[in-house]
Amino acid sequence: MCVPPTTQDAMHNIPAFPQQETFTTSTAGNTVENALALHRAGRLDRAEQAYRAILDAQPCDASTLYMLGVLYLQREDIERAIERFDAALALEPHDADCLIDRGIAALARGDDKGAERFFSQAVEYAPQHALAHSNLGKVRRLMGKREEALASFQQAVELESDLFEAALGRADLLEELARPQEAVVAYRRAEQLAPQDMRVLRGLGVTLNAVRRHTEAADVFQRALQQEPRDIHALFGLAFATDAQLKFDDALAIYARALEIAPDSPTLHNNVAFTLTCLSRYDEADDHLRRAIELSPELSNAYKLLGMSELRRGNFRRGWTYYEHRKTTPSGLLDYPKLGMPEWRGEPIGGKRLLLAREQGAGDQLQFIRYADVLRDLGATVDVWTSNELAPLISRMPSVNRVLTSQPDGGYDYSCRMMSVPAWLADDAIPNTVPYLSADAAQVAVWRERLAQAAGERKKIGLVWAGNPQHYLDVYRSAPLAALEPLASVRGLAWFALQKGAAEAQLDGLAHRWPICALGQLLNDFDATAAVIECLDLVITVDTSVAHLAGALGKPVWVMLPKQADWRWMMSGEDNPWYPTARLFRQQVLGDWTSVIDALGSALEAL
Repeated sequence: MCVPPTTQDAMHNIPAFPQQETFTTSTAGNTVENALALHRAGRLDRAEQAYRAILDAQPCDASTLYMLGVLYLQREDIERAIERFDAALALEPHDADCLIDRGIAALARGDDKGAERFFSQAVEYAPQHALAHSNLGKVRRLMGKREEALASFQQAVELESDLFEAALGRADLLEELARPQEAVVAYRRAEQLAPQDMRVLRGLGVTLNAVRRHTEAADVFQRALQQEPRDIHALFGLAFATDAQLKFDDALAIYARALEIAPDSPTLHNNVAFTLTCLSRYDEADDHLRRAIELSPELSNAYKLLGMSELRRGNFRRGWTYYEHRKTTPSGLLDYPKLGMPEWRGEPIGGKRLLLAREQGAGDQLQFIRYADVLRDLGATVDVWTSNELAPLISRMPSVNRVLTSQPDGGYDYSCRMMSVPAWLADDAIPNTVPYLSADAAQVAVWRERLAQAAGERKKIGLVWAGNPQHYLDVYRSAPLAALEPLASVRGLAWFALQKGAAEAQLDGLAHRWPICALGQLLNDFDATAAVIECLDLVITVDTSVAHLAGALGKPVWVMLPKQADWRWMMSGEDNPWYPTARLFRQQVLGDWTSVIDALGSALEAL
């Protein structure tokens, strides 16, 4: 959650201003000591009399006019303050201190452009004046000129490294500009200057969460809550950081505290639902999602999560409709840019040219490219925009006219994202005829000979035990290879590792106890992987793209699923509506693969 900066009293060399604006006043010139002493003591009525007495005798005393303007600014008598500042500037037009306070007065009357003009003049006449740069940064930030504001704050901290408001403003802007790594460093500097400032703690916690340093973020938010136990932003940030450390029960307890304070926060209800989903508490999650939508009918994240829940339950019509909101979430707006052509929404497509556009994950594309056949059967000429790694596979589909690996500028009657097709079909039945993908025949012939030589008469089993380490729940979705070692005791099997990435190194620890032929380094793309799978008797894999590839090829595939499985594997059971050759092995306890490995062992013995 982006925490907006709060306001803070302005600083001055005499008593602090009571107004709530965040702009910083400067040091006044030397005037009659008696008037200044009264002003410093907060005896504003007596100080005003003293200033007026001076002006009666010296009506053109610019310093006294300025200080009287400061006094009125403290009283929030803005118009009288402006009158005195303007009179002082008529006498001393280059007085940077007076220009700064004149800018603050302009802000107080809502004149942002005027404030920017006065602060800019102060910078022009006193380029070494850090406060002038800082206040110019603040007004430019208010005006939405974030890059210019950042430059002003940067200049301020270079001139005066201990200027807290400039340091904080710079950090806030870096966070707003989605530069979280730099923002963390900037907030740490602000923290050195004001370690207990709540704005610093909130901003630092948010950016630490953004860069996935969740343990540090939790510590920062705990410090904030020690000062303000009911601060909703700190509670939200702490719950988010705790959830990200996969401490789901602890996160729920913190979210509960936050909901006591803000029971009608749609964002809180949405996040509680996400955490409940991670614990497979789907009914409770749905209740919170529906409440979030009731409170905020435009909350795309809640619709997306509810859509996945409905799909998991087999309620496909509602599920596809809600899941369309994935494209309008904050991340979805980045992941799903407009394609510059009409979006297909179920219109007749006989004789039309349609672009079937890629999704974010390879597994998603492998699963949903099946709908190219459906669109072709409806009469469309189907071109597919996909990734380089999938292009060779998809190009062999009879229903695909052409495959592109870069986004086209136009030339189509319609476009549709792969996962959006079922939302606009009249029939909810999932087309599950396999295979709908095929491996390259030449590569298959080469691999068939290689694997036959390695396996002899034994059955050939492919194995993948780890998925994308960047996946939010990868620690649960992936299985340590060592945990699968009991499968090595099953006789008559030749094992081939299809694993790629850092997890492939886990083979080293089992080399003498479980002979597995490592193929990962030879599998440069999905086409090569498909050719190997075509030559295997069985693939055993965690929930990753290889599961979808094997299923799309119509090959036997056993999928190891965590307790909280992805929506596409449904709620329960060994089968699923997507891949008829797939068999699902589900955890009974989150994080515990024992029951899955036992079931796999028994099934392998029965082969």
